[in-house]
Amino acid sequence: MSFENVIISGLGISGLITASLFCKEKLQVHCFEPRDFSKLSEDQRTTAFLNPAIEVFKKIGIWGEIKPFAQPLKEMEIIDAAGFEKNGETVSVVFDPNEVSLKSFGYNIPNKRVSSSLLDFLRKKRNFVLHNEDTLVDHYAFDPNILVKSAKGKVLEGQLLISCEGRDSEIRKREKISSFKASYNQLAMVFQVSHSENHKERTTEILDTGGPFTIIPLRSSASQLKSTIVWMDNPKIINKAFNLGKTEFNAIITKKSMGVRGKIKLASEKQKWPVSSQITKGLISKRTVLIAESSHVMPPTGAQGLNTSVEDIIYLYQICKKALRSNKDIGEDRVLRQYSLVRFPLIGGKVFGIHLLNKISMTENRFLKTARKNFLKHLKENSAFKKNADKGRLRIIKWQKKYFLLVKKKK
Repeated sequence: MSFENVIISGLGISGLITASLFCKEKLQVHCFEPRDFSKLSEDQRTTAFLNPAIEVFKKIGIWGEIKPFAQPLKEMEIIDAAGFEKNGETVSVVFDPNEVSLKSFGYNIPNKRVSSSLLDFLRKKRNFVLHNEDTLVDHYAFDPNILVKSAKGKVLEGQLLISCEGRDSEIRKREKISSFKASYNQLAMVFQVSHSENHKERTTEILDTGGPFTIIPLRSSASQLKSTIVWMDNPKIINKAFNLGKTEFNAIITKKSMGVRGKIKLASEKQKWPVSSQITKGLISKRTVLIAESSHVMPPTGAQGLNTSVEDIIYLYQICKKALRSNKDIGEDRVLRQYSLVRFPLIGGKVFGIHLLNKISMTENRFLKTARKNFLKHLKENSAFKKNADKGRLRIIKWQKKYFLLVKKKK
């Protein structure tokens, strides 16, 4: 039995991207997924994929299939609506990607389209093995290899085990890697809508109390009259809205959107889930690595959750690819320590930052509301400061690249 295997547990979008990249190398990629993949069409969600993720789709070779369904995100608008109910006062600021030499901030793409394109790509690969409706129930790591056992009785050996199982990862539990968690007394509800006014490729995030109400444009037709909405709020408010009839629900979301897209009508099923943050106290163990939601969970603010997972995948793939080119073992401690050394502080900073943003977005504190509004006013009135806010993310990316190179040199 060959040890030239990579074993991936969990085939959500993160697992599919990971499998697709590793299948481009001379490795046998075994993937275990407890769900039935014939039910992919049930996922009505969309994801705002930022530019690094788009580059990964291009590298894999599926961007041509996805692009016709991808809506460019050309502008980002933030509206502070804290005073809207009382006196009609709002403050808004618009970020333009041209200010930082980008064509767009990314693309909003239906999850089921991404998943089906990645799965179609993988099924054409001879070195891809799908263990559908099967899950790993145990694993044992040794110096030369790792052994896994599945619920259906399969036993495999490999070089590396990658957990993409999500926030309740059984691999993490078996490795006794604990995590820090934060809950917000908040639910997120996602659904698709049609609206009477053109979205003009603009994402609008409305801040009041309870959490952001974000309208993300969808690609539908030249009229641009469809969007995805992610509404985060107090559980009582979300649950009440979730159970309303269509007419009442349409009235509430039109009011909540302050008319920025005209009249809004529900155009899909609604999905909801509790909002939380989570970060593990470690990313690796012997021949095992935790990536994506197995290691970090964030509120759906600023499109950072899945995009941070893509950053995990990119870096893990890069260091494993380098090890393969040098005929090294991709599961050895030195390779995995390098992954942990680089990714752990970056993930920690991202989770903490999104935690603070969510707290600010849902605040009922008068002082924080005033500070939030004044900050947006300052952004709006000071174009140079706004450009620096946009460029901040690019500076972080450049710093990350320099940090990666420094770590590699030290190794």
